[in-house]
Amino acid sequence: MIASASRGTIIDRMLGAALLEAETYQEAAVAPSLRNQAVLVVAITALAAGVGNLGGGLTGLLLAGLAALIGWGLFALVAYWVAIKRYGVPHTHNNLSATLRVLGLASTPRLFLLFTFIPGIGILVGLAVHTWLLFTAVLALEAALDMPRRAAIITAVSGSLPMFLLWTLAWALT
Repeated sequence: MIASASRGTIIDRMLGAALLEAETYQEAAVAPSLRNQAVLVVAITALAAGVGNLGGGLTGLLLAGLAALIGWGLFALVAYWVAIKRYGVPHTHNNLSATLRVLGLASTPRLFLLFTFIPGIGILVGLAVHTWLLFTAVLALEAALDMPRRAAIITAVSGSLPMFLLWTLAWALT
């Protein structure tokens, strides 16, 4: 284990999430106190997406940052909805809170959207980040909702589609 979730800092948790350490997601699923860290990760990664689109000027920064925030929100809501409707996960406040916390930490790879400004490879960086995000989201959903792997994969892919489409649209418009 490279980054132990039990060490408690946001950097340790982000590293654990990015390195696909299941312990990080399991801790976040059961610890309501990690809500603020998850929110901060989402905000930081949205800012990274905006800065990565700074080639489009201030409009690019704002558009990409806003798309990243809205996209993450849609991602979390769609994933939760699919888990409830398709896989019968009980709709409880605890399940929703756990889902939001773990998907917040799972968004850590979006930090690398910062590098989407690089001509020629920016779109490839974005595709790689969103692929990595699928892996983190699968582990996150397994931990938060006690889902089998196949269900978590389908749920993560379903949830990620609106986020990916918004990112692509923001990136293409600037």
